[in-house]
Amino acid sequence: MKSKIKIPAVLVALTMTINAPVYADNLTPLGAELSGNADGSIPEWTGGLSRNIKQEQASSQLTDPFANDPIKFSINYENHKKYKDHLTPGQIEQLRRNPDDYQLNIYETRRTAKLPEHVYQSAQQNAETAKLAADGNGVVDYHGYYPFIHPKNGLEAVWNHFMRYRGGSLYRVHTQVITQGNGSFSEVQLEDRAAWPENLNGFDPVNDANIMVFSTQKVTGPARLAGNILLVHETINQVEQPRLAWIYNSGQRRVRRAPQVAYDGPGTAADGLRTSDNYDMYTGSPDRYDWKLEGKQEIYIPYNNYRLTANNLSTNELIKKGHLNPEHLRYEKHRIWKVVGTLKKGMRHIYAKRVFYIDEDTWQIALAEHYDSRGGLWRFSEGFHVQYDYADTPWYAGEAIYDFTDNRYLVVGVIYNSQQPITFGFRASKAEFTPSALRSQGVR
Repeated sequence: MKSKIKIPAVLVALTMTINAPVYADNLTPLGAELSGNADGSIPEWTGGLSRNIKQEQASSQLTDPFANDPIKFSINYENHKKYKDHLTPGQIEQLRRNPDDYQLNIYETRRTAKLPEHVYQSAQQNAETAKLAADGNGVVDYHGYYPFIHPKNGLEAVWNHFMRYRGGSLYRVHTQVITQGNGSFSEVQLEDRAAWPENLNGFDPVNDANIMVFSTQKVTGPARLAGNILLVHETINQVEQPRLAWIYNSGQRRVRRAPQVAYDGPGTAADGLRTSDNYDMYTGSPDRYDWKLEGKQEIYIPYNNYRLTANNLSTNELIKKGHLNPEHLRYEKHRIWKVVGTLKKGMRHIYAKRVFYIDEDTWQIALAEHYDSRGGLWRFSEGFHVQYDYADTPWYAGEAIYDFTDNRYLVVGVIYNSQQPITFGFRASKAEFTPSALRSQGVR
């Protein structure tokens, strides 16, 4: 394990921690560059956001610590060429399609990522021991989270996204919005519950060794869908042991296996606007693609999107024809790892190529582009980062998937309608994540 050296405290802002642990080679504990960039538009990482808020003190609305930050400038289609070196093809296409009322509002970059010390320690240990399994279809000799903080290839970077920290366990009530080409929309209400091995009573390290996370997703509205539940045992090596999934249908009151909940199988109640592996920006098995790590870039990505968690936000305010309302979105310049996945010969998937832009500080996919078999840009995804500092957990305040073929789009994971904040770090029981438990959970 690499030695850890403390640096002197640096006072940067009242809302930021002042002691940042530094690891070998001037890197953060998760392998990001500690220093800022040459022109100062990306600052030094100084430990992340810490307001000393405990989970029981967190309201259903997360207070924006940067509410007074002014917009530095806005990028629209008319001026986008000035900033093209820091934009992705998906962003440029979105600007081109909506030249009159869509823009990226750029704010000061705030490197808010902060995680628990035990996660940092695991990441450092993994840097010495973790290896890809045969053919890259899993990870061995790792502990906890972030197996490859110094990635040597694209596949290792993708595994960091899969195996990143999300509080150890989580429960959220959220909304999924399906928007048509004319701007009309419908909503689906969902409850997600997930637990990783560290917070799971009854986890068997021998028999469950290939399980990454147990999760359920329950539909609570509209009435015609309410009570349906998806149960997933997310396996690590899904070639050796495919993802285990079951669906409880409340109308039939029966549980059945759901092998289609994988790869390009349709996403839950999404009207065909996402695949199963579009969830959480990308989830599942990477085995159908060849992955290339194309290095780092400085890109304007969604970051610190606290406005998307505010209870005074409504779907009518957020949803616009063709895109989300830019007034409620925040973009900052950050360093990202660019990873390109190309479909292997003989493999099948509706996406022939995928491009991921992975935030160096969190290993979360911030932006994604999905190409069809003819090489056309089909779908573009954004993950709206928030640092849930009451749990030292970076995650999303929502995701958007834009379909460029018919100008429809999907928003998933927005929590402004919820009456409670996302709960992280609770103890759960493996018995809650079994097929036999679904029927009792599915009562309307």
